[in-house]
Amino acid sequence: MWQELAQRDDLPMAALPTVIQALARPVPARNDVAGRGERQRLEALATSLPYLMPRTMPTPGLRARLIDASSADQIVTMAATGTVTINDLATITARRRIWPALITALAAHPQQVDPAANLLDHLGPEDLENVLACWSDVHLPTNPDIPGPLVEAICHRLTAPLAADLTTPQTALDGIRRVANGNGDRPADCEDILWRILDAHPHQWPSLAADPCFGQVVRHMLLEHAPTQRLDDALLSACLPAATCPELSNAPHHIAAARERLRRIAHRARQHPRLLTLIPDTLHTVATDSVTQGRLLRLTSHTGSVPGILRIVEDLATVGADPQQLALATQLLTRLPRPLLVTGLPRLPPTAWHTPHDDEPHRLLERQHQHCRALAIVRIASNPSTPSSAVTTALATLHPAEIAWIRLHPDTPLWCARAAAALPATQELGIVRILTDAELDDHPHPTSTLQSWLDVRLCVDTWVYDDICSTVLRSRHRATAHLRQLTARHVLTQGSPPLTAQLVLSVCGSDPSRWSALLNALESPLDDETTFGQLTDQIVHTDSAPETNRDTSRLAAPRSSP
Repeated sequence: MWQELAQRDDLPMAALPTVIQALARPVPARNDVAGRGERQRLEALATSLPYLMPRTMPTPGLRARLIDASSADQIVTMAATGTVTINDLATITARRRIWPALITALAAHPQQVDPAANLLDHLGPEDLENVLACWSDVHLPTNPDIPGPLVEAICHRLTAPLAADLTTPQTALDGIRRVANGNGDRPADCEDILWRILDAHPHQWPSLAADPCFGQVVRHMLLEHAPTQRLDDALLSACLPAATCPELSNAPHHIAAARERLRRIAHRARQHPRLLTLIPDTLHTVATDSVTQGRLLRLTSHTGSVPGILRIVEDLATVGADPQQLALATQLLTRLPRPLLVTGLPRLPPTAWHTPHDDEPHRLLERQHQHCRALAIVRIASNPSTPSSAVTTALATLHPAEIAWIRLHPDTPLWCARAAAALPATQELGIVRILTDAELDDHPHPTSTLQSWLDVRLCVDTWVYDDICSTVLRSRHRATAHLRQLTARHVLTQGSPPLTAQLVLSVCGSDPSRWSALLNALESPLDDETTFGQLTDQIVHTDSAPETNRDTSRLAAPRSSP
């Protein structure tokens, strides 16, 4: 009845308060059977709102009563159609917080975009992104595009903390790193949300990059993450003030800042090769200064790791132009550990991605992820400022597989490939071959051979060492000392049930405390660092009694290899 009255055009104004009160007042629980009456009231209210709201304009009290009785979705729907306007905001916020869909619905009307943008200060970073995500649900057919001022207002609020970091020397390094990492890996961070918004609105990149307040942050984001084909020449030229990360020139931590600056400009030069044409001298000068100020070509605790040295050399090869620095970087590569290749690992029969030719040294080098030094040689040789004599000298010190890889790589300069081919052949292959048990039967020292395989742990890739451990575990020539060096995960999950059962029995014996310690140790997932020997020692040491099981002592103490 109340719904029918609300929809009648001849409803007297005197009856309007009664109709609104009847529709807005919840049905008492004592008079409602299974909530049916309340559901019917809510349905009647939802149907009546489009008819009642326009008639309450002269009576704010009745209008507030209807808004308070409406759900958040109903308010958003009325805001999208213009029934609820920015003038009703005080009534809405009296009982509710600002939420993204409300701002989106209000901004669907051009005259309300600026007032709606002022409400963004009430939202967090994730809600700011949701303002734009809700647009497809609430926009009007006559206004299908997201208003540019709304996007700019959201970007302004997201870039504010980044802009503050970049303009302060003490925090500039952290700000540049945050901008570089804004690729969506951490969905809740401002920089990740900012890039997702920018990525979805490329038509607004020119205006955002030219903004005097937050344009520098946008320029950094575009240079770091935008594909180069999406930046035309005019927009790329507009981003040049951020290309060399000038904020890091006065950063207090000069070594870390110099390393980060070289890394960033090299990444941007690879991402946008046109930068090497637009500002070659500037890039070369910044690269040279970064290497000098940060002492990046010295083997120190800061840059002494193999991955760190390789990254520095590759970055310098991309944007460097100082022949002396490039020669020193080439020499630095020769000090890195030589690769150690492993062949004969068990594998499936050859498929489309594996052929018998993959055991050739240069292919084995790449399959086992030990070609990084050879790749750095190729890249630094491709720099026209690198002295060829430095590269030729370095080639003579490389592993034969690296020389073959360089000679056959398609990106190797012709003069470098010829220099590699001219080197004399050597018999030193530096390859560890995994033997089968049948081959080990004829070997004079099979246990020593197994130990030599385990000793390459620090020289090979993780998956290669996993295959070695699996081979040792299945070998009938294995000894207790070998099992102790394998990871507990390998022994307990890949060992045969009879083997693991015997090992557990020999460790725990008839001691209840050791069985309890074993159960506690296995309740959490086994990591890749804990060896089986460490696990057994941990179980043994839980028993404080002086008496020790004889079988346990044999497993807990490593045997010397012959």
